[in-house]
Amino acid sequence: MEYCDGGDLNQFLLSKPPDEEQNHSVVLQLSSAICFLHQLGITHRDLKPANVLVCVTTKGPVVKVADFGLSKMAEGTLAGDLCRQHFSSTCGSDFYMAPEVWGGQSYTAQADIFSLGVMFWAILERITFLEEGTTEEQLAAYACKGRWLMPLGEVLSENPDFPLSIPMKSKRAPPLPPTPGPHMCALLLDMLAVDPFSRPRADQLESRVHAALRQDAHCA
Repeated sequence: MEYCDGGDLNQFLLSKPPDEEQNHSVVLQLSSAICFLHQLGITHRDLKPANVLVCVTTKGPVVKVADFGLSKMAEGTLAGDLCRQHFSSTCGSDFYMAPEVWGGQSYTAQADIFSLGVMFWAILERITFLEEGTTEEQLAAYACKGRWLMPLGEVLSENPDFPLSIPMKSKRAPPLPPTPGPHMCALLLDMLAVDPFSRPRADQLESRVHAALRQDAHCA
């Protein structure tokens, strides 16, 4: 197997000061990777920073989506439209699972888009939490209920009207990057929509990320 010398995305991004340009590159590469997978009829079902590996090159980090143990291939003619194939197995990692997965409902490849939304939000704002029983920080956005951190998908499955505060300035881990601009914040909210069909499809996502970053740079 190829050796990814940058480790996983948590290790790579959190081992150094935040770099806005690098964060944008990672988000765009992940958008492209998931578009590629969905076009091949593959739903990952366990997207999280620990399942993204990084190769360090002279031109910057190259990210590789890994760990396809829970992935599913589309059946027959559905490969061209993953949103028509439904799954029922509850699988994934708690902080990145979509509301429909948390709620035990059938779900489609759009659950991957929710997972990406959690990751993108955490990457762009450097939002982290400590996994229980470890001292290792993990990149993930979440909701706060008292002193408890709750996965966004779990909270939204119980209360679809729960307000998401993007950007989440109070929970960011120092050193702090700039907060995402209004167009990227709006895209993140679309990716984290409770209704899976209100989320952008993978084949729309890369162009929407490009557009949001360009519009935010123009407004800055």
